[in-house]
Amino acid sequence: MADIIILIEIVLIVLFFGPKIIGLKTFIVTSGSMEPLYPTGSLIYVKKTDASKIKQGDTITFYMQGQSIIATHQVYEIDKDNLQFKTQGINNRDENGNIIHDALPVNYSSLIGKPIFCIKYLGYINKQITAPPGIYVIFIFTIFIIFINLILEKYQNTGVKYEKNKKKK
Repeated sequence: MADIIILIEIVLIVLFFGPKIIGLKTFIVTSGSMEPLYPTGSLIYVKKTDASKIKQGDTITFYMQGQSIIATHQVYEIDKDNLQFKTQGINNRDENGNIIHDALPVNYSSLIGKPIFCIKYLGYINKQITAPPGIYVIFIFTIFIIFINLILEKYQNTGVKYEKNKKKK
């Protein structure tokens, strides 16, 4: 049982922290503006991309103008003269079903990159276990499981030796 739990923890560590080794950033999708492409609670993996490589229709992750908020939206127009992208959340619609464009353009300098893939619901788990108190709970739980496993292993080995010694007499 402990082996399975530790294996799950290793897989989660690789999914959460491994991408940083190869230059990807991870972000949790917190709104439904890009559903169904990026459902709320997903973890998206974003690759740094040069602004000149972005095309109309691409999805980009960026800092919203004048804010520390990070968003991921689709580019519907590129203003090369002003070095800006005009973006939209594909699920942000008016009463007639038309996509509503974002109020402010995105400066090239605000670009973080392009999402390259997403794992549904993994963002919820990431949010809970990569920051306090979740990270402490996981650490204590892992130590507890290892400790219980060692005690059970010792107990089982003692029982096996006892049975062997009993049969020899």
